[in-house]
Order: sequence, then structure tokens, then C-alpha cells
Amino acid sequence: MATQSPKPTVVGQATVNADHFLPFPLVGPLRLKLASLGVDGSTPDFGERLCLLAQDNERYEFEYSANGELVIMPPVGAEGSHGEQGINYALYGWGLENPGRTYPQTSLFRLPSGAQYMPDAAWISQERFENLTALEQRGSINGAPDFVIELHSRSDSLRAGLAKMEEWMDAGARMGWYIQPYQRRVYVYRLGREVEVLDNPEMLSGEDVMTGFVLEVRRLIFDRYE
Repeated sequence: MATQSPKPTVVGQATVNADHFLPFPLVGPLRLKLASLGVDGSTPDFGERLCLLAQDNERYEFEYSANGELVIMPPVGAEGSHGEQGINYALYGWGLENPGRTYPQTSLFRLPSGAQYMPDAAWISQERFENLTALEQRGSINGAPDFVIELHSRSDSLRAGLAKMEEWMDAGARMGWYIQPYQRRVYVYRLGREVEVLDNPEMLSGEDVMTGFVLEVRRLIFDRYE
């Protein structure tokens, strides 16, 4: 008896075989409770295992919330990567000539609340860097960065993004920027001070936290989103 190949399935303008899966179209963060699986985010090696999960699934970014949720975030795409490249280009260059250590968007930080987040860019002081344990080097760094940057993407909620910045500051960050490239707006967070909102600034300064660091935010980020 002759066998027949599965008929193709037409999806929009694309034709795929029925025995192939379509990519999961995440359009925003997916939050999964892990308690029923016996996953304990408070264990010392959880950050290391979360980093390994991210390495095995490079298409997505993974974080862990203070509520015990695994947060799966969709890729930022080519457009979103422009801003990340601009930020880390400037930050890495400054870090080569100054003390402390800069980190890109693949580095994990464990907050006192239990949350473990990957900022788009970060910096810690030289003293903190020299005292990192081997486990922190492989997994998540304890405490918030001294300086943190978050870049708003199309799939992000502004309310959630600003709430996350508050979490960073409450956890000990000394300064932070939340950058909205499409609106050409920056929310500047400073320890113990009110949030400052800047519309279409040309440059941002690391002030007394990262002395001498200047980000040409208009040229490196805003103008690349037009």
C-alpha cells in the first residue's frame, strides 16, 4: 500500500509541512510559575543554571522575577539591536580606560528580592569586581549594578520598564537610565533623588558615578531608529 506524504499547510503566504513546528510568536514577555516543578530560585546555583538555560536557547532572553516567575522575553530583532550596540560600544570603550567592569545584556544580577535580571548594560565598581566569587563569575552577581541601563523595545510596557528601574534603585543601584528610542526620551534615576525626564537629549553623563563617561544618545541610539 502506497504511503502519502503529509499535505502542506498554508499559513498566510507561507507554506510549511504539517510535521514541522512554526516558531512560537512571542509578542511580549511570557511569565511562567515554576514552583510546581520544584524549581527554587533561591538556591546558590540557580543563577548559573539560568545562564546555561539562556545559552541553550539563544533566541530568547530569560529572567526570574521576585514572584518566582520565569520571564521569557522575545528577541529584540535587528532594529532593537541597534540601540544595544550603541550603548555597549560607548560603555565598553570607556571601561577599557577606567576602573570597574562593564557588562552587556547577557549578564545576570541577583537582587535582594530574589529577582534575577539581565540589564541591557551595566557597570560595577573595581572593589566589587575584585570581590566577586567564582559562583558569581559563572552565574548571577549578587546585588544591583552600581550603574544600569535599560532600553525600551516595541514589545515592552513602559509601566513595567519603569517599575523594573525602581527595583534596580531599591536594590542599591547608584544611577540608571531608561531609554525610549522611539520617543527620544530618557528617564534618569539617581540614588535618593526624583526621576528626571529628558526629551531628545544629545548626550548623557555618568556624572559622579562613572566619572568621564558620556553617551552620545542622540547619535548612537535615537538617530538609528529613524
